[in-house]
Amino acid sequence: MAFRNCFTFSLVFLSYFLIMSTLAKSNVVLDIENNLPNDKPGLFKFRCGGDDWFNLRFGDHYIRTAPADPDYECNAIWGRWFTIWKAYDTNEFKGHDKVYWLVKEDGFYRSWEGSNWTHDGNWYTE
Repeated sequence: MAFRNCFTFSLVFLSYFLIMSTLAKSNVVLDIENNLPNDKPGLFKFRCGGDDWFNLRFGDHYIRTAPADPDYECNAIWGRWFTIWKAYDTNEFKGHDKVYWLVKEDGFYRSWEGSNWTHDGNWYTE
């Protein structure tokens, strides 16, 4: 009888654990670095998710823990240039808990380890 109760408890506990781990939202760390040239006019401003706008000076990093949502987007403005990019995409970035972004004059670059950059976004203008 004790074995049966222990088995039932284990089964209920395992079921609870599996359900909760499936429902729990995972997080990802975003590291965004401003590498825009200092000699060009325009302040680099951006925001991610529903956050307020944030100014980032040349060489500075913005590090944020964000929900690993399928459509976690950031908006950016630099002078007359603007863009919206997916800072995290669960389908494309699966298995990576940190995403590095490097903002440059010719666009946005992504890396998994802070080197070996891949061009992954462009600036737009009117």
